[in-house]
Amino acid sequence: MDDQRLVWDREYARRGTQWGRQTKHLSASLVGKVVLEAGCGNGKTLGTIQAQKPAYTIAYDFSPAALHRCPKWAPLLRADALNLPLKDRMFDAIILYYILDNMLAPGRSSTVKEAKRVLKDDGIILFEDFAVGDFRQETAKRTDTPEENTILKKKGLICHYFSEEEVVGLFGEFSKVDVRLRQSYPIRGKTHLKRQIISGVMYL
Repeated sequence: MDDQRLVWDREYARRGTQWGRQTKHLSASLVGKVVLEAGCGNGKTLGTIQAQKPAYTIAYDFSPAALHRCPKWAPLLRADALNLPLKDRMFDAIILYYILDNMLAPGRSSTVKEAKRVLKDDGIILFEDFAVGDFRQETAKRTDTPEENTILKKKGLICHYFSEEEVVGLFGEFSKVDVRLRQSYPIRGKTHLKRQIISGVMYL
């Protein structure tokens, strides 16, 4: 399995503008908060974060090609989610939108642990990702299935699909985990292709 840093840097360099659909909503208000966005990519969620008027935002990604495409709406940091160059308890809120699905189980656990480290004692994590049953879980061109509900796409990208029980367990050290499923049918005339998204707010 290829190093995901190299895979994502290659994909953002080749076709990073294709992932341009802006995030429409966030799971909780960020007004006046100090915010960290994990895996900001080309900035499709960063604009929505900034529209909520946080006090201050930092966004990071491990891909130089992604950061090059990201609008400079906030300070951008090249960093790895598993080892952040940030002090303990800095942030009121951390955004984990569509980053954990690109990791295997050890990486997902380590990323949550590191996010918890830099989160203030009364902080929150906003989470969103693909859920088990999403049509792309079955239709994606794959080369391997390294874990349950995880596929390795032909281009070398990992994509994991979450169950509600898994998300609750992943954030098991948080005092409250509020998880919700959202369904839609994004392709007109193909109601058998269901999109399943799981989101939540995790209270430390």
